[in-house]
Amino acid sequence: MKRREKYWLAAPLALSMAALVAAAALTGCTRGNKDKKQAEATASSAATGGVAVTVTGNTQASGKGNNRSDVPLEIGVSSFDKVFNPFAPLSEDNEKAVGLTQLSLLTMDREGAVVCKGIRGEKRYYNGEEYLYYAPAALKINYSEEKDETVYTFKLRRDLVFSDGQPVTADDLIFSMYVFCDTSYKGNITLGQEPIKGLARYRRQGGKASSNISGISRLDDRQVSVTVKGYRYSTLQALDIPICPLHVYGNIDYYDYENNQFGFPRGDISQLTKRKDMAIGAGPYRFIKYESGIVYYEANDKYYLGCPETAFIQLKEMNGAREEEKIEALVKNTVDIVSLENGNAAVENILSCNSNGKLNGGTISTRFVDGPYYTYIGINADQVCVNGRADSTRSRNLRKALATVIASGRYDMVGNYRKADKVINYPNADTSWAVPQTSDEEYKNAYSEDVDGNLIYTSHMTLEERQEASIAAALGFLKQAGYRVKNKKVIDAPENTARRFTIVLPRNAENYQDMYLLISNAEAIFEKIGLKLKMITDKNQKDVDKMLEKGKQQLWCSSAQTRPEGDLYSMYHSGLGTKKKARQENYFHIADSDLDEYIEGLGRLPGLKKSIQGYSQCFDIIMDWAVVIPVYQQRDTSIYSSSRINMETIAPDITPYYSWVDEIYNVEMK
Repeated sequence: MKRREKYWLAAPLALSMAALVAAAALTGCTRGNKDKKQAEATASSAATGGVAVTVTGNTQASGKGNNRSDVPLEIGVSSFDKVFNPFAPLSEDNEKAVGLTQLSLLTMDREGAVVCKGIRGEKRYYNGEEYLYYAPAALKINYSEEKDETVYTFKLRRDLVFSDGQPVTADDLIFSMYVFCDTSYKGNITLGQEPIKGLARYRRQGGKASSNISGISRLDDRQVSVTVKGYRYSTLQALDIPICPLHVYGNIDYYDYENNQFGFPRGDISQLTKRKDMAIGAGPYRFIKYESGIVYYEANDKYYLGCPETAFIQLKEMNGAREEEKIEALVKNTVDIVSLENGNAAVENILSCNSNGKLNGGTISTRFVDGPYYTYIGINADQVCVNGRADSTRSRNLRKALATVIASGRYDMVGNYRKADKVINYPNADTSWAVPQTSDEEYKNAYSEDVDGNLIYTSHMTLEERQEASIAAALGFLKQAGYRVKNKKVIDAPENTARRFTIVLPRNAENYQDMYLLISNAEAIFEKIGLKLKMITDKNQKDVDKMLEKGKQQLWCSSAQTRPEGDLYSMYHSGLGTKKKARQENYFHIADSDLDEYIEGLGRLPGLKKSIQGYSQCFDIIMDWAVVIPVYQQRDTSIYSSSRINMETIAPDITPYYSWVDEIYNVEMK
């Protein structure tokens, strides 16, 4: 299971089906201190089936299950591989299915920052709104510079119980950690790859292997600490694991913390993954069964944030469905929520389904969420510079001139051709805590200032007016770079400095046509001011990678992965040359000692406020070097049935780190 991507969570069960169904009819359902009766299953809701394309049936359940809607919430997915166990390797859709039953150790806010005071609740601001977050545990983070170690201390809430009524304890957490750290674990959780103290010795085969992981300590029934070498934000992501019940998956007779027994034989979790068709945890829903391409769930009345408002959920396979078929299925009420792989192509179809001609109407409501990649244009500082000095002010002004012209067309291109995506102004998802937010004083639109720091655009400008403003600003930068300009046109360049530049666009890029239009527009502007920009379009991505590794290409188009904390080290630290081939590297050829120091310091800033300041300093330097032009954030598109779901109960301001699923317990059906 991957780090909780905030679209879903993760987990599993071990009661017999007969016992579980019987329990379903008897389960009480209360929410907080409110006195609400249980949500009882009805024959119609338990038997509903049907999804467009691969499954047929009736979804029109009716009635109320004792103050809970028994109209099932039906969610479309691609396909299942019939494995529903948190310790087994899981496909993306099986992670979703398992995740609804699980309680994850950490809670992230909408910017991807960890909520530390989750027991009593912690307020955070996002997009100008204040939100209150809870978590299963309080978290303290202590970094020792002397030891270069970080201690993460978790204190579990007192009211946590699994859906079968058994309490969640420190032993369940330790059991789960040991399973995910075991050498035989083959899933997507990366806890076993972190530098936990004593982990390497514990994982050794034979000989000098230790009998426990010294960095994982049971402090009492509710507290566990994890000691890790150094400090990395990725460790928090790795610690975001489901807390799985020892009494269900492990062998309680084989658990004795003091005697280094952790519920299973070290090096062999086969017995834990043997049962693949059930799931139990402390999440918002109970797994009932998988049948004919549908996973059935009922509300978990013991969920620590309260019994979910909707009594029943179904996850339905839509294997092979085209975008238009998914939309049709939602319009016909055979599914209530479905994700679209190509939201840009689906926008017009969605607009036509709503009587108001908008993305949000009486039939369909649309939500865009930042996806895993953003698109940018890179500039090699060594190849685009004045007289061979990549770090000089004149060279930066040259790159700012090119970047200003290219960036001027971003909003028009995205508005016309990438309607599901959005323009970004920093090289990472703008929902990340590490990136300045639009409400922050330091937030800037990329390359929107002239050489004197004055804004060059106003909100009411047309595309033509924006282009003229970008030309004026670019000529100002070029003059400061040493170019001779006459009658708004470059007539001469400084010594050993180019007037002709090339930009490579991989021909097999997913966004080829859209970026082609953006660059073609820039080519015309460059021609107008006496420069030449030539587009290279006959290379595939592998060819482009080789060109970047050689360090000779001037400009290029590419995509990078979005992460809460960014990936500044591998992309911008000068210590990574261009000879290693295994991963993305410093193809921008930034060589800035201050930036290197700031990037290295990010790993020693456990405090969120200090980390934000550190990243802000890094982004300021990167943008001042003018080696990256952020273009747009690719976004995933989800559509909801406005006719069946009370959309006011869907979590607002969803992001890659905080999804509507994080508040699925609030979702109400009409």
